[in-house]
Amino acid sequence: MNAQLLSKFEQQLALKKQYFSSENRKVLQTALQAQYKNINTSTAVQNNLNVLAQSNAFTVTTGHQLCLMTGPLYFIYKILHVIKLSEDLNKAFPNEHFVPVYWMASEDHDFDEIKSFLLFGQKWIWESEQKGAVGRFDTKDLAPILAELRQKFHNQPDSEIHGLLEKLNTAPYAKGFFEFVNELFSAYGLVIIDADNAQLKESAWPIWEKDLYTNDIHNAVIDQTQALKDQGRNTPIESKASNLFILGKAKRERIEKTSQLDFKKENCAQLSPNVVLRPIYQEWLLPNLAYIGGPSEIAYWQQLPKAFESLGLPFPLTIQRAGGYLLQEKDLELILKLGFEKQDFLSDKAALKERYLQQVGNQEPNYSSLDKFWSGYKTAFLKITAEELPQQTRMIEAELTRIQKQIEALEQRFEKARKGKFDKALKQIEQLSEKIQPKGQLQERTLNILNFCPDGQLSQRIAQIYQQLDLYCEEKQWFVVS
Repeated sequence: MNAQLLSKFEQQLALKKQYFSSENRKVLQTALQAQYKNINTSTAVQNNLNVLAQSNAFTVTTGHQLCLMTGPLYFIYKILHVIKLSEDLNKAFPNEHFVPVYWMASEDHDFDEIKSFLLFGQKWIWESEQKGAVGRFDTKDLAPILAELRQKFHNQPDSEIHGLLEKLNTAPYAKGFFEFVNELFSAYGLVIIDADNAQLKESAWPIWEKDLYTNDIHNAVIDQTQALKDQGRNTPIESKASNLFILGKAKRERIEKTSQLDFKKENCAQLSPNVVLRPIYQEWLLPNLAYIGGPSEIAYWQQLPKAFESLGLPFPLTIQRAGGYLLQEKDLELILKLGFEKQDFLSDKAALKERYLQQVGNQEPNYSSLDKFWSGYKTAFLKITAEELPQQTRMIEAELTRIQKQIEALEQRFEKARKGKFDKALKQIEQLSEKIQPKGQLQERTLNILNFCPDGQLSQRIAQIYQQLDLYCEEKQWFVVS
């Protein structure tokens, strides 16, 4: 960690110590202990839960939707980033404690974004007619896809995947997902928080009250957004006059300020923040110093500083997550065997195939001398015809055309046969390219971690990524797992 980043964290520490109240800390501690009740977790997590009660304990946080089976790879990278950054901060500031936190977006209602994932070339989809906050979904209609996944790994009956799938059977979905993620990351001390909690929401009443009964937050976001637009910067989110929803059985509906509102603090459990209020809610609840997110997340956080100011709340550091490309060792071995470097597979696969054929001396034969011979033959034959039997010219021309087409077809069959001896290598290039850039898309936004765990052992691969992850590398990294 460089001196500039250390200085920024020093400033955040001073701010959070000043503004984060002991009362908020008690509320957080109580809620987390309740959420972890009856959860089988690690000593590292329990130590972090205990240490959060202390005034010198702070968090580094990332958040994400409850994507089925963790969804795309960058879910893993985000969580590992907060874990490693917390470790670095604990070394840099030995008198403070830093706890990595995963904020579950359990109140998100965009089921389409979380219901599927890509595994072994197949799109796996959770089919459900349920509505409302996905964290509150029943998991009964998830059972068929879990059974199909178990069958996919039936040759590894003792594999970790079977226990993980059993966690997801737990209802509601947020609880099962909580246990699933805890199973994967508790060894690193990751603390998970589900903020769809009556006690936590009640503690954040000043946020809800300001949004319900004033336009302060809305106007602050509009002002900040316009300033960013004037600079030509990206502004992904739009504030509404009301940024709160009502949560109910199978519904999550926006509150409209069309009539006199009458919400009270004791009814906070039914309130749910949108994308504008969720970051504010997070910073209200946590002694947080930094949020780790992707480019679009960081962009929308930059629309919120004035909204934070309207509540007298310090704005955290926003840091772009690390990320990159994942390979298995066998993939890397094959890449090298084919005469490439792994970076080569970021280019077009058609170009890669052509380059391979050139590398193995498979340049297309030069047929020009044959073409020249055939052209001369046709010219000479037609000359003889014109001199000896001019009345046969049309017949001769037709026959020569037919023969030429046969020659061209013969050359095509020959080329196909000639290239056939490289089919295996070309198919391997195709498969590797599809694994690194699936359908030309970013791998980390497309593939699930299970694609790299054919034996169903996820934790082993996550540990290998953790060892290789460089927090301070600004380029996409390469991770190689067994």
